Amino acid sequence: GDDAGDPVLPAPIELVTIVLDEPALDAAPRGSGLLVAPGSTLHAKALTHATAKWAWLADRAKEHGEHRHVVRLSFGRQGEADATSALTDEELLSTALHDASVMLGVQLDPGSVRGFHRISWTGTQPTAARGQRERSTAIREAVAEVPDLAVTGAWLSGTGLASVVPDAHEAAARLRHQALQR
Repeated sequence: GDDAGDPVLPAPIELVTIVLDEPALDAAPRGSGLLVAPGSTLHAKALTHATAKWAWLADRAKEHGEHRHVVRLSFGRQGEADATSALTDEELLSTALHDASVMLGVQLDPGSVRGFHRISWTGTQPTAARGQRERSTAIREAVAEVPDLAVTGAWLSGTGLASVVPDAHEAAARLRHQALQR
């Protein structure tokens, strides 16, 4: 049978945040971040130079050092094997520094690291398989039949704040409308 419409299991995601003292990052060599094309030799799928992206964070970071920077790497891509969850913190930091060095075009020395944090999620990426829109519509129709119930989230609306926030606002508005109709 054709299983093209079956849900695709979400990939585990691991976010790695590194705080560095690195003068070479002052110029934001790649802007606020970049995405890595599938099939790359890098393990990370994205990098955010958070202190280049958000001025408020850059201001806070500079309170702790003139060349203080925060970078975040994202690991885990749908359809690919989990490459990071079995790594120790030291191994993951080494992998993240290597990937960030390549992506930023700046050699990041382990001695410049001032902080490191990893967080893992499983089941958080919504599927992008054929039939997902129909599944989401069916779920929304079923939920609409239940008074005082709303559902929202990336699993239903798609990835990114631009999808999730408006969907959450609409869900809240539906609940508010129901409450006011009583």
